[in-house]
Amino acid sequence: MELPKPIKEFIEFISQFPGIGSRQATRLAFWLLHQEKEKKKKFLTISQHLLINTQICPNCFFVSERKKEKSQTKSLCEICSDRRRNSSLICVVEKETDLLTIEKTNKYKGLYHILGGLISKIDENKKQALTINQLILRIKKSSHSSQPVKEVILALNPTSEGNLTSYLLEKEINKLNLNIKITKLGRGLPQGSEVEFSDSETLINALLGRK
Repeated sequence: MELPKPIKEFIEFISQFPGIGSRQATRLAFWLLHQEKEKKKKFLTISQHLLINTQICPNCFFVSERKKEKSQTKSLCEICSDRRRNSSLICVVEKETDLLTIEKTNKYKGLYHILGGLISKIDENKKQALTINQLILRIKKSSHSSQPVKEVILALNPTSEGNLTSYLLEKEINKLNLNIKITKLGRGLPQGSEVEFSDSETLINALLGRK
């Protein structure tokens, strides 16, 4: 039996979301179709606001609310624009949810940089989509400022891809010859685990024990 084209298109698109397969997407499609008119309207409004009223920070690549201002220049996110944060310290993470997990510890007061993924030996094109060049440029620019970057924390998942990415980042940062301290999360984060799913106590120990 063929499903109506709109449902098939919805399932095909939603199936691309992280952690959602075609079965979950199909259930979501039918669930939405059976909701009241007001709930459907709310779903459309919220989806529209998500896409229109957010922007990517040009500095760290975290998502922030788009400010209603005349300037077309993208504004910095809440973290990057906070003068109380230690701008000489950058914590490099794979994705936004890793940043949120670290923030929940309330122990880290530096800035962040989101790579947008990890380097893979299988898919070499993946490297091109990451924000590695932007990170290197950001560190270079800071060397001419009043508060240059002094330490970069590589808070990447302790997996084969995470370790490969950390190795290549360390290599690129050292090429700058800026005497920047490069550290990694210390003991407490088990091999093969993910930052996103680590509890606060484990992450605090890993941050404090970085080396």
